[in-house]
Amino acid sequence: MRPGQLLEMLRDRVVHRSQIGKRRLDRATTRRRLDEALLVLGRRYRALVREGQGEVPGPLSKWMQDVASLEARLEELDRELSKLEDEHPSSTT
Repeated sequence: MRPGQLLEMLRDRVVHRSQIGKRRLDRATTRRRLDEALLVLGRRYRALVREGQGEVPGPLSKWMQDVASLEARLEELDRELSKLEDEHPSSTT
């Protein structure tokens, strides 16, 4: 094999690996954008349902109940945390 051929093969390999790395980065970025879009979609859908502007299809009702339960728990924890933060410890001296 000629030295020129070796360098050409090496260059082709580096270019190919770079393309793979770029595609992986593009995929990760697209996946992150999809996850964010799904999050926004879910939040907006939930808000519409809570406002009575949308209906929950049967297969999603369990998930909506889970979300409602978690929202209620989060509100409860927020109240408890606020109460604890507002408390002043009594003086011991």
